[in-house]
Amino acid sequence: MEVRKQNRNRVYRHLIALPEPITKQDLAYQLSMSLPTLTQNMRELAQAGLIGSTGTTDSTGGRRPKLIAAIPDARYAVGIELTSGHIRMVAVDIQQNELAFQVLNQSFENTEEYGRRLLSLLEHFLSEHELKADKLLGVGLTLPGIISADQSTIEYAPTMGIREPTENRITAPFSYPHRLDNDATCGGFGEWWNKPNRENMAYLSLGRGVGGAILMGGRLYAGENHRSAEFGHMCIHPGGRLCDCGRRGCLEAYCSSARLSTDLDLTLDEFFAELQNGNESYQHRWEEYLNDLAAALSNIHIMLDCDVVIGGSVSQYLPAYEERLRAKIRAQDPMTSQGEYFHFCRNHSKTNCVGAAVRFISDFIETV
Repeated sequence: MEVRKQNRNRVYRHLIALPEPITKQDLAYQLSMSLPTLTQNMRELAQAGLIGSTGTTDSTGGRRPKLIAAIPDARYAVGIELTSGHIRMVAVDIQQNELAFQVLNQSFENTEEYGRRLLSLLEHFLSEHELKADKLLGVGLTLPGIISADQSTIEYAPTMGIREPTENRITAPFSYPHRLDNDATCGGFGEWWNKPNRENMAYLSLGRGVGGAILMGGRLYAGENHRSAEFGHMCIHPGGRLCDCGRRGCLEAYCSSARLSTDLDLTLDEFFAELQNGNESYQHRWEEYLNDLAAALSNIHIMLDCDVVIGGSVSQYLPAYEERLRAKIRAQDPMTSQGEYFHFCRNHSKTNCVGAAVRFISDFIETV
């Protein structure tokens, strides 16, 4: 039974990862699986409503072979990212395709009333986008802070006004399967998931808070106290700028999105528009930002010796300055002459909430 389940899981995972439908013969060849074994697994997956035929392909003689594919919207999950003033809500299908997305203005409170408002907003979101509750795998919630392993306590979330361990009251009203976790942990998992050639990865999230995730050997490394990859509180300038955590010189004090927006009473779009227009003051600040970011990336790479993926709201603006950032890294990192180990995330400001949803999709696929 275990071998049978493993084979079924292999078939389903492979179909999910394929960009195009495939014939049964080609699928058997790619999986090195006999046609009778493959046929039995496909029958079980089809009966569960997870795969189906999408038509036929050209014939070389005889009956045209059917094309088989995973049914992307057979199941879906929702990710909700909580910040001090906003809620981002996204629904993604089995293949991580976005089904719906919404941003709402809502001040954060660690209260059951806030949780009830959040649940009401979720119900409206599902109804508005005609997403059926019986296909919902679960709701992943994230916030920029340290969450206890059992999700009962928000231990530390300074940008949310929580500086000492506090009972998690947000999810009390939720009846759907749910999970509360650190935002960057979810973002890192979402960027890593379903990448067969990427076992090891670090994720650096540049938003209102600065955080991260570490994935080693194909698994999230949470740390002994569920506090791993708090890259934002790595000291890069001893005695420097005051951070929200109360210490000085933290990376977050230099590379959060606030450094380029809130601190200047601007939006990020406005900052980068002024930067392009040649504003000297902003150019100087941006040069300092890139220097500090290069130092952080270099430190992470020296410690972990793996690729680093950059996400968060600032990441969408960085590709235009990629070569300048790589040059700064080459000047700082004695372990590399290229600085080719960092990449940009796919979903930018949506990355963390997409990753929160993907946690449920991953768990579901493990059970197929």
